[in-house]
Amino acid sequence: MPGLRLAIMLCAVSAAAGCLLRSDRPSASTARSLPPVQPAEGAYIEWILLERPLGDPFLDRDLWNDTLPIGSAETQALLVENGLRAGVLAGNLPPRFQQILESETDSLNGRGLTFGLRKDEVLPTNGPTEKCEFAVLTDLAGKRTRVALTQARCGVLVRPEALPDGRVRVTCEPQIQHGEKREWFRATADVTGLVKHLEVPLVRYPEFAFDIVMGRNELLVIGWQANQHDTLGEALFGVEANGQPRQRVLVIRARLANPNALNDLPPLGTRRSSIAAEAGRPR
Repeated sequence: MPGLRLAIMLCAVSAAAGCLLRSDRPSASTARSLPPVQPAEGAYIEWILLERPLGDPFLDRDLWNDTLPIGSAETQALLVENGLRAGVLAGNLPPRFQQILESETDSLNGRGLTFGLRKDEVLPTNGPTEKCEFAVLTDLAGKRTRVALTQARCGVLVRPEALPDGRVRVTCEPQIQHGEKREWFRATADVTGLVKHLEVPLVRYPEFAFDIVMGRNELLVIGWQANQHDTLGEALFGVEANGQPRQRVLVIRARLANPNALNDLPPLGTRRSSIAAEAGRPR
């Protein structure tokens, strides 16, 4: 009998220990909650193209009288030599500029882009054009070089960077894609091999790149001087519609991309496609 009682007691202790061990183990069906997804923050860019007949008194002359030039003196001189110009509008906008901005016929392709995971983007300004020829000067002490491209798509690459003080630094660089996609071999991330990519050939102009720190109420305008033909500026901003030459100006606004904040700025607008584009469409 004593042996029987001892055996019963050992069984009871073992069962109790088993219950304690099982209760300490997490259940396989326990749901694990994930932290809420935080909205990505970065920079937000709005852009729009203005388009008027070539030599328009406002787009080609008066607008630039109200802008503040950007970049170093050398950069400004290099831009001018290539038919390009860039400036900032701050404060109250010129009434004529506001009229063109709100016009259904003079403004086109308005868009907004958020830069969080996206680091940069090319804003298209012209193209595709079957033939694109111009002379370019990349060094004030050098000589002009002829450039001839086919199936060209011109634009300005923008790379915004959100700053701690609420402003945005925007870097701009003219670029031209041309031709069909080709196979290119690039080094892998660990530089141990090569990977094949299909890419469209690209002509970059880092010599004309500039950056500017923009506040919420400032607009960056980039354009072309209409009397400077056969230049990179004409390639980027000179178009044709119904046999008539026209010129464009790129308008950019930047702010922080905070989805929880109210946007107290009026939108630059979403416009229809350009007159030049519509002229080539079948009726």
